[in-house]
Amino acid sequence: MMDIHILPIALTIVLVGWSSWRFAASHAELVRERRIWLQGCLCIASGLVIEAQPVLHWRWLDVLSVVFLLGGYQQFALVLASLQGRRCWFVADSVLCLLTILANTVWLPVQWAAMWNLMALGATFVRLSWLHWQIERLIRPGFPILTTLYALGAITFALRLAALGWQGSSLVLVDMSDPLLYLFVSTATIYGSFGFLMVILRRRTQHLVRETLQDSLTGALNRRGLDETLQQLRQAVPPFRRVAIAMLDVDYFKQVNDRYGHAAGDEVLRQLARFFQQSLREHDVFARYGGEEFCVLLPGASAADALRKLDALREQFARLPLLADGHTLHCTFSAGLVCWDDAEVNPDKCLHQADDLLYQAKRAGRNCIVAAGPAGD
Repeated sequence: MMDIHILPIALTIVLVGWSSWRFAASHAELVRERRIWLQGCLCIASGLVIEAQPVLHWRWLDVLSVVFLLGGYQQFALVLASLQGRRCWFVADSVLCLLTILANTVWLPVQWAAMWNLMALGATFVRLSWLHWQIERLIRPGFPILTTLYALGAITFALRLAALGWQGSSLVLVDMSDPLLYLFVSTATIYGSFGFLMVILRRRTQHLVRETLQDSLTGALNRRGLDETLQQLRQAVPPFRRVAIAMLDVDYFKQVNDRYGHAAGDEVLRQLARFFQQSLREHDVFARYGGEEFCVLLPGASAADALRKLDALREQFARLPLLADGHTLHCTFSAGLVCWDDAEVNPDKCLHQADDLLYQAKRAGRNCIVAAGPAGD
């Protein structure tokens, strides 16, 4: 008689896999990964049902069952590796499946085939445990549930393998390990699919946050993103005791729009943003404040260091040919620079002060930087 516990487990795996496919189906995000995950769920469910059916005991059905199970978990590993940008083991997985088919041929004893199947599935569970650990340690603090479940599954496979090799024809310990094996394998598979749904949801949330905090034209932070970054700098542990703040804009930008068109003006802003994003340090911040005006944050930099850095960038940008709507342009920018050296300083006040200094730079002839304090002396 078929083990009735297998049917609800297999059905749950299929339903959760279907949910991972249907989730945000109208969006193009992770379409390939969701499809492969669903295929993996279908393979695992099919393998469980074939293994548990009580009617046919043909050897080739055993081969089909273990290949479905192994292939399903390998597809899970493929998706998890893809989400992390890791190399996918297509050749190794294919070779492992081929060896599993050969190990389950009629020319080898059933016990040898069973031991090989346990080793192949156990190794796959070790890999899945490691991949889940890489994801869980990044997306949330706390106990790594999926890592632990897949690790326990791998340990159970190893114990079953040891019992099978030690006992030979006496399968008491092997039969005792069946409940644990079904418990850890089914729980890890089902919970892992819910974990995959959470990864999709997290990706969508990150995408929405980027859209909320990012300027659509230049890809730089927008005004809201700048405000949140300033608050994070104030609340950093340890706090940044010094943060250089510069307000800058493109000189004679209205003339660029009037002469070459707004498409050319937009391209100038995009190339200015790309220039700064490539030139600044990793923890520096470049944001679009509005129109052709931008803000640069240099955490940890003194006013003198920031002035030298920005002045060098000003000279480089002035020499940079800008390809905009079929025209080659040379543009410059002016900037006002302030530096806070106290964590309790008001960032809004600093931004207004830097903006006032920017207008002084405009009045001074443009293509220059005016700094407050000793750096500007």
